[in-house]
Order: sequence, then structure tokens, then C-alpha cells
Amino acid sequence: MIKLNNKKDDNKIYINENSVKSIYIDICFNDIVIATATGFIVNKGNELYLITNRHVVTGRNNETGECLDTVNSAIPNNIKIMFPYIKDGKWRWDKIMINLFDSTDKEIWLEHPIFKNKIDVVAIKLHIDIQTNFFYNVETNYEICVTDSVFIVGYPFGFDVNPKNGKYAIWSSGIIASEPGLDLNINDEQLPAFLVDAKTRQGQSGSPVFYYSPFGVIRTKNGISVYGKPLIREIGIYSGRINKDSDLGYVWKWSLISEIINQ
Repeated sequence: MIKLNNKKDDNKIYINENSVKSIYIDICFNDIVIATATGFIVNKGNELYLITNRHVVTGRNNETGECLDTVNSAIPNNIKIMFPYIKDGKWRWDKIMINLFDSTDKEIWLEHPIFKNKIDVVAIKLHIDIQTNFFYNVETNYEICVTDSVFIVGYPFGFDVNPKNGKYAIWSSGIIASEPGLDLNINDEQLPAFLVDAKTRQGQSGSPVFYYSPFGVIRTKNGISVYGKPLIREIGIYSGRINKDSDLGYVWKWSLISEIINQ
């Protein structure tokens, strides 16, 4: 938990830090915002990477290749992200633009070294000298089961809890709807993903998916352990519903992040 000062009455407001670890993304063509999405930052060897969905940076449906902008058929060439940090004891926010292509028009994001564009997850190395105290580690160690309750933390329809100086994500709840130990059949290929049953909407693409217990209850190989304090385990990256008429959505396994970054 982190503390914010409420200037109105000088009371302390306690915020779950995972509400600010989810990064708000404006998807842009030049200066025009064509959509919004979610991402998050991971730390690997003191290097920071932005994690989000591949369809967020390509502007195309990752299974069909169809353009997602049905109005202008625009393909993004940059994204703008807003992230928090604490400096000199003060709460601050910063906003930066990331060009999606280098000077030779080569894409700057990293895809999975084996599955390539079949995996709807990418990593963008943050070369910019950003300051942030809020990121996730690449590794996680929680074994999940079908019917486990999970949370998807992001920005549905670009909505956020906004105190005028930052972005605070929305927590959507759901349950694991397919056996997470099994790979998912997508376009006739077994890929490292599973399904969740949750009422998610546009804008939550790229959200981190968690197991979260406010009381610190966690499953282990030997049974149940109680830590007595809030506990969170990262389990995946959300990438949208299987179709517009279903509440079932894809979650790509968290282990893919290290495979993408370590290539």
C-alpha cells in the first residue's frame, strides 16, 4: 500500500500500488489518439520494459490481421504512456511518447522468439531515462487452478479514477475458465494462454492479470499458507475477448515475458 496526501483535509489516503502499476496508453497516429489500452512495466536486470499486447502496437487484430480502426483505418506510429514515481518524498506523474518505429521504419518492439506474431504480447525496452518506482519483476511463482478468482487491472473504455494529476486503474474480477496448465487452441495451434470469464471491455487490452488476496492466503504445494498481509501474484497478460458476444477472454501466461525479453 502507498500513501497519498489529501490536500482537502490533510488526511492520508491509502492506495493499492497495483492500481498505479497499470499504465494508461494512448494509441496514436501522429498526434491523433485512435484508441486507448493498458500496459505495465517490468524490471529485468535494472532495465525497464513496457509490456502490452501486440495488437495495441500494430493496430491490427492479432488473429485476422484486420485493421482495428474502423473509422479511419489508421495504423499507430507512436504511443503515449503516463506513469507514476516518487521523488524527494513527493508523488509525481510523467507522460512520454514512444515512437513505434526507428529511423529505418523498423518496429521497435520485441516479439516472442519462437511463436513470433502468434503471441499477442510484446515488450518495448524503455531507452528513455524514465523514473518510476512502480514495476513488476519478470518472475512469478504462483500455481493457478481452474475456477481461481483473478483480477484484471486496467482502463476499460479509457476510463480511470482521476484525481486530476494521474491515472488510477479499474479492477475487474473474473475466474479462470480453462485449465491453465494446458495450452489453448488458437487458430489450430496450441499456444501458452488460458481463458478467464470476466466482464472486460475495450481499453483493457494489455492489462496485468493477478491472483490477489487481501488477507495473504495463498496456495502452495503443501496446502494453504496465510501470510497475514495483502499478497499478489502475477499470472498473465489480458488481450481481449474471444468474440464480442462472449465474456470469455484470453490471458497469455506470465512466463512469456521472460522468454520475450531474454531472446
